[in-house]
Amino acid sequence: MIGFLSEVFVSFQGEGAHVGERHLFVRLAGCNLRCRYCDTPGSLERHPVWRWHEPSSGRVEERQNPVPVNELSQLVAYCRERDRALQMLALTGGEPLLQAKFLRALLAQGHLALPVLLETNGVLPDQLALVLPGVRVISMDIKLPSNSGERAFWDQHRAFLKLAKQCECYVKVLVDEQTSPDEVEAAAALVHEEAPAAPMFLQPIVDPEGRLCIRTETLSALFSLAYRRHAQVRVLPQMHKFLRIP
Repeated sequence: MIGFLSEVFVSFQGEGAHVGERHLFVRLAGCNLRCRYCDTPGSLERHPVWRWHEPSSGRVEERQNPVPVNELSQLVAYCRERDRALQMLALTGGEPLLQAKFLRALLAQGHLALPVLLETNGVLPDQLALVLPGVRVISMDIKLPSNSGERAFWDQHRAFLKLAKQCECYVKVLVDEQTSPDEVEAAAALVHEEAPAAPMFLQPIVDPEGRLCIRTETLSALFSLAYRRHAQVRVLPQMHKFLRIP
């Protein structure tokens, strides 16, 4: 089994319920969406090479795609041996579930020795079902048409959340000045109906220079609307942007 990667690196988790933990990030290449605010445009398509950030030396090396699952498994074990502080293996993208069969093969390896966090756009429930047994935590987006530039995915998000709540799950909703209040309220209602124990994070969108794209007053108003529908709402920016780390 082979897959296409964008990069593999060690850093601190910058988003959601596990912010601040030290994770090994495996960023897969390819995405089915083209959100206006995407901050990893280099991972939207598959490329002939991917970047390996060696954890001990910090050296960055280009390697060839596609990657055999055994090779990636060995790299995970290598990183785990050299950084015993690693707390999770974060599978991200792009959209990792586009390569669900590759991930299923990776998660079937018995020596990964790290719990798995899956970061996903939350619109591929059938593919989630393929990997769910090997996943500990799901970080799921709800995409709002008013700021993503994509169509609405309410039905897909609902079906996805019904599966995702079987393990630890939290939801991220990105917001800026163009965000529709009605969509934020609808997202909060959806989370409350399908997974009432799941935290929902309102995540301010930032521009390429790292500046927030939302005023405090707007953020407060959106929080109040979401809180009316779902009590487990928090505001959390991308902390890795403030720390200026990957």
